[in-house]
Amino acid sequence: MSLDKTPGETKQKPTVVVVDDERPILTELKILLGRAYRVHTFVNPEEVEGFVDANPVDLVISDELMPEMRGSVLLGRLHQKHPDICKIVLSGQAEKNDIVRAINEGQIFSFLFKPVNQRQLLNVIEKGLENRMMKLTLEKQNIELKNYSENLEKMVQERTAQLVKAHERVQQLDGDKMSFLLYLAHEINSPLDRIQKLAETILTYFGVAGSNLKPDRSTLPLRESLISFALKKKKEMEDRSIALAWRIDENLQIFTDPEYLERIFAALMDNAIFFSAAGGTITVAAAATNGRTTISVSDNGRGIDPADLENIFTPFLLEPEKRRPTGFGLNLPLARILTRALDGKIWAESEGRGKGASLYLEL
Repeated sequence: MSLDKTPGETKQKPTVVVVDDERPILTELKILLGRAYRVHTFVNPEEVEGFVDANPVDLVISDELMPEMRGSVLLGRLHQKHPDICKIVLSGQAEKNDIVRAINEGQIFSFLFKPVNQRQLLNVIEKGLENRMMKLTLEKQNIELKNYSENLEKMVQERTAQLVKAHERVQQLDGDKMSFLLYLAHEINSPLDRIQKLAETILTYFGVAGSNLKPDRSTLPLRESLISFALKKKKEMEDRSIALAWRIDENLQIFTDPEYLERIFAALMDNAIFFSAAGGTITVAAAATNGRTTISVSDNGRGIDPADLENIFTPFLLEPEKRRPTGFGLNLPLARILTRALDGKIWAESEGRGKGASLYLEL
């Protein structure tokens, strides 16, 4: 480390604190070190700790034997709060025990005897600051390496999860092939307009099933949101004189994707409206427990066979006579895909034919 600044150099000088109860020594060291360092001198060691706490300091030079306290004690205190500061002890009367104490308590870089050789002192300071810089650089690199390792592990976990989901989707779509072919065979003789609508519905289903869904969540007032969704089904319910009952606390909120929630709820409502008896009642209820919210849509219609409680959520599997005549049986399978994207669950319960059904959504 050069004692003189090179032309154009803008690097800030290192800050050095010198502590000694002999003022002539402080004056001498300030003159010696002043060209290369910003030097602060103290006669009383008790004032040093507060200064170091309030200011960035690179190196401290302290006399060992001072009336107020030993230099090793001062440096020990500084080391507890500022372990990165380089510390040097000067002493003219130190014995072996003093040196050992200074090293153990103050974690010093070097111990020099008075009268100190100026060139030796400058060399020790230069090496001490270089050693400090290497330690700081190493600590920074270790932190960066740790952060990189943690981020890499997180990225691997996220990528693995994505691959697992992709594999599951491929398996699901592959398993749907035979059901899909049988499904098409049944629909092949349908009128042209129905086939066109079927093609659009299938493209929508596979477009959602094969995509990497990324919900855009926000906090919603649940009752208000579901009522607004249900209003879009008002005419269908009025045509069949179906009443709608609500059992949702007005203060209940949910953190979810509003578009996904509307599409899922619409599928549950469509199912309840179609399979309800004319003049029946659909009940929408919701409750929150342990951070999860369960929404139910219940009807008193024709019910669901126990064997079909899972099939209604599986694409291309439900027999035509068990679907809406104008539908294709893909609303609930699509609702399940959206529910899984929200890390939720969807299922149906029914005591059988003629006993109504309840469809549940847990988010």
